[in-house]
Amino acid sequence: WFSTEPPKSAPPRPWPAHSWGVVRLGASHMWAALLLGLAGAWLTNWVADWLPARIADEDGDGIPVVSSRPRPFWRTLLLLAGSVAFAVYLYRVHSWNPTFWARFMLSELLLLIGAIDLEHRLVPNVLVATGIVLSLLFSILRVLPDPRSALTGALSAGALFILLAAAGRGALGPGDVKLAILIGTINGFPAVFQALLLGILFGGLAAAVLLVARIRGPKQYIPYAPYLVAGCLSTMLFGQQLAGWTRLPVWGG
Repeated sequence: WFSTEPPKSAPPRPWPAHSWGVVRLGASHMWAALLLGLAGAWLTNWVADWLPARIADEDGDGIPVVSSRPRPFWRTLLLLAGSVAFAVYLYRVHSWNPTFWARFMLSELLLLIGAIDLEHRLVPNVLVATGIVLSLLFSILRVLPDPRSALTGALSAGALFILLAAAGRGALGPGDVKLAILIGTINGFPAVFQALLLGILFGGLAAAVLLVARIRGPKQYIPYAPYLVAGCLSTMLFGQQLAGWTRLPVWGG
């Protein structure tokens, strides 16, 4: 009765011969996601060096060329950590399906926009336009919200931020309005309101900290795009988990 040996009629099931192969295959896929994140970090860092200098060269703003500007360590660290984290997380959630590629590409683009604005106070039109085209393409392919939701989200976000920019007397610039339209296209309607709400909260908290720490004065410029990007990424990647807090119906997560 107290024997620990299995009965003869039910011998222990042998360890599957292919189990170690499955583990090794899963580990190799995770390493592939990690390498993809590293490649994304390298590419976004290169574009963050090249694109502002190219725009300055066309506009005659006098920003030094890429080769003469030291690459900020904080930007390298931000893009490296963000790219790798998003690649690994998205692989764990979506494997290699189309949703992984859509969200990873848009995450890299948003990280790039936030980093450039933080460093140069610039939201490049080419990046916003690229993001809108990609978002609409993924919407047509049913990887992101359907095209009707994407367009409604873009129009709603654009109209809201135009009003806020007019009322804020310079608090929001044209780049922030364009970025809001991109966020609406990515997240669709009504999830765009959660993304913008989170972005406004992140920006307000950051501004309060900078003012209290006297890093910025009341009338000094504070880049807003990085916080809008943070709100967009939070909704795109964790929308359903955050829905209970914001009380807004969302797509994503």
